[in-house]
Amino acid sequence: MDEKGRSIRFAVAAIALIMVAGCATTRPVGEQFDDAAITTKIEAKLAADPDVSAFNVDVDTNQGVVRLSGTVEDREARAIAERLARETKGVSRVINQIEVGERSLGDRLSDTAITAKVKAKITGDPELNPFNISVDTKDGVVTLRGIVTSRDRREEAEKLARNTDGVQRVQNLLEIEGN
Repeated sequence: MDEKGRSIRFAVAAIALIMVAGCATTRPVGEQFDDAAITTKIEAKLAADPDVSAFNVDVDTNQGVVRLSGTVEDREARAIAERLARETKGVSRVINQIEVGERSLGDRLSDTAITAKVKAKITGDPELNPFNISVDTKDGVVTLRGIVTSRDRREEAEKLARNTDGVQRVQNLLEIEGN
């Protein structure tokens, strides 16, 4: 198969995944895309700013509320990250949980790997919507935030995270839709 054919198949598969994931919640697909677009815009701003390391700041958006987490070297970088998020169209509120201090490259890579593994598990579960669940990891502690459709889904997401190599503890802050 040529490159164009592969690209088309990939695009169709991506759209199908998004549509299937969109069915796992009552949130409109457009709203999920809006949140993803906000997150992408903020991440691009962070990556372009020389004072903030985008690799150390995690951005999660849920219904226009942006949560910043991670670690930066100084208070100025923390304030810049928050300002960049606040100035992004579609943001209704910013929760800045960025910590000031240094973390070793090994710590950051390990946490990034854990986050990727947990996100992959959530994406692979047909009962969970990866667009509605954010995953953050710091020092092996995984924090789950977002919205799920039931208590069973909340427990399933926590179980997936807890059973991931490298996870020390899970902080489950997932909310049940409608509660």
